Amino acid sequence: MRPAPDGSAMRLVVAVHSREVKTALFLALNGLDMVTIVATATSTAELVSYCRAFRPDVVVVERGLPGRPLIEAIPKLGESMRKGRVLLIDGDEALDLARSVSYVEVFKDIADLVAALPEPWREAGGS
Repeated sequence: MRPAPDGSAMRLVVAVHSREVKTALFLALNGLDMVTIVATATSTAELVSYCRAFRPDVVVVERGLPGRPLIEAIPKLGESMRKGRVLLIDGDEALDLARSVSYVEVFKDIADLVAALPEPWREAGGS
């Protein structure tokens, strides 16, 4: 296991609602070194609350998350996400959001999303 640059695990908040995406994401993340899921949100309200409480390094969000529209919720994640990253899975809404919020990146595929995680936390063989 390779540690993060400071020796700690990458802290993730995962916010997904569909079973297929949740299963694929958790299987992909399970193969990573030094990744800790600190919370799983099922609505945009939970997402905002968990990000403020846990101050994650990365947030993974699926489009269509119940609650307020993502374009309203993501900017409310707080100061911590301006230092981290929000990885958005799919959607036209996501493209508009990525254009307006600098720390948001859009992915159509879970494998591409996992490959975009910083090197120190990825498994030796990649994903």
